[in-house]
Amino acid sequence: MAAAQHNPTRRALLGAALGVPLSVGTGAAEARGPLHQASPGPPPRPGEELWADALGAFRAAEAEVRRIEAATAGRSADEEEAWLPRHEAACDAMGDALARAIAAPAPDFSAFAAKLELLFAHAIEPGAVEEDVEEALLADSRRLLLHAG
Repeated sequence: MAAAQHNPTRRALLGAALGVPLSVGTGAAEARGPLHQASPGPPPRPGEELWADALGAFRAAEAEVRRIEAATAGRSADEEEAWLPRHEAACDAMGDALARAIAAPAPDFSAFAAKLELLFAHAIEPGAVEEDVEEALLADSRRLLLHAG
């Protein structure tokens, strides 16, 4: 054997002292031992992934509507009319995504407060609920959220 094979590196010595086997491979998949494994973290709360996916889909759909509206802002009526089918489709997609977000179970109070915000911003017709009632409900949800955290 060559002399270099008998001269362990500092990493190998530290690993041996800690009881971690030396990984000879170069790929992450070849690494072994407890120090090379990701921590699983806390389990997700019920509905957390569904809520996150639904809210993400809504935010993406909302961004598409805003993108189209920004692209047509200040354009002539003919130019805006050319965008109308895309705008209607984007609004429909946003409405569908909003319905999924509202239907998804809120995994915590923060998500529930976000649902209230979405509800008042996008689902309830303006004037259907008196403005002071809406403001009181939203203020309550924000206040409770601050006290919960």
